[in-house]
Amino acid sequence: MSVTGQVGHISFAKQGTVAGTANVTPVQYKSLKITGDSLVAANNPITAEGEIGSGRDVTQSVPGGFSAAGAVNGNLRVRALSVLAELALGTRTEVAGVAGPPATVNRDEFTPSDDLLFSTIVKKIGSGVVANELLILQYQDAMINTLNITCPTGGLATFSGGIIAMQEKRLAPVTGAGTRAATGYTPLGADGVPTNYTAATDDLLLFHGGRIRHGDWVPASTSASTGLTTTNNDPVFQSLEVVVNNNIAADEYTIRPSRFLRSLTEGIRSVECNMTIVFEDFARYQRYTYGASANATPGYSLYMGALEFFLGNWQVAAADESPAAPALDGVIALNAPSGAPTTAQAFQVNIPKLAFTGLPVALTSGRIAVSTTARALKPVGVTSDIIKIIARPQRAGFDY
Repeated sequence: MSVTGQVGHISFAKQGTVAGTANVTPVQYKSLKITGDSLVAANNPITAEGEIGSGRDVTQSVPGGFSAAGAVNGNLRVRALSVLAELALGTRTEVAGVAGPPATVNRDEFTPSDDLLFSTIVKKIGSGVVANELLILQYQDAMINTLNITCPTGGLATFSGGIIAMQEKRLAPVTGAGTRAATGYTPLGADGVPTNYTAATDDLLLFHGGRIRHGDWVPASTSASTGLTTTNNDPVFQSLEVVVNNNIAADEYTIRPSRFLRSLTEGIRSVECNMTIVFEDFARYQRYTYGASANATPGYSLYMGALEFFLGNWQVAAADESPAAPALDGVIALNAPSGAPTTAQAFQVNIPKLAFTGLPVALTSGRIAVSTTARALKPVGVTSDIIKIIARPQRAGFDY
């Protein structure tokens, strides 16, 4: 019998900002639904090439620096977004709702930190029904290097989380409840405490539950209040991808411990948006390419815009558009958005400042859609983050 991936799972737990100790508390693990992963180990052999005295054939190869890296990919849900956003950005803040009026809901806010969190990842392959078919791998001292959030039209939104881990080990299955032994694996059991949002209520997210606001960057705006309003609702986006790249350096091999990474080092954080836009008017071309809608020729400035990207498990109604709190969008903060299901699930990405590369319009047969890229910048002179992600319900991901 061949092994099928559908009977496996992958789970994440936080370790903190210091490497060295795996998380072995079962209820702190959060399992993600994924469509596949490429997280694999490599021995990176070093071969003695071209030695004179041993003939034309290579005679010796030795292990190089050990590495474990790859990505997890899946259909986008708030659980996956919340887990990966905290690990990719570094900070989660629980924001309490108020009784109102208007009544607002508890939510999580994810913001960038200089120090990323290490995590422990457990990947279970196979069911163990037949002997030797169950493989359980633990990746210790792992970091999320990249986070891609992609929303196409006509399909499901997706995510991809790029991972780098310092250590990997096989865990032997053990029975019984409680803390997982250092050399074994206890089934995860309950998915967090009973009051937590569970994976069973984790709805798929897709384009018709979305809304994009896009307008000019306002110097006083922040990631908490971008300055965008209902007049900035932009209906011409065919696809949008938000990419966070931590540019982690995974090359700190030292004489001791030699083969194994001593640490991981965060690099320059890059936040980008890749988008496909239906071409409708020349003013957008002039803004993106010439720097401002009033410019008819290239100048010496880039167009700076702002973006809010919302995605939920319901269609946003007009009644949800007015903010329920000064610094937050209404559909996130409202206790009971119009048309939302009992368990309203949504997230919003706020980027207060984006430098656009241009709008490379080309003639084509049929509808003209243009792909372009914008790089997020941290606003200077105001207290703001380069990006903020807001998610509901609270604790959809980690609860500690």
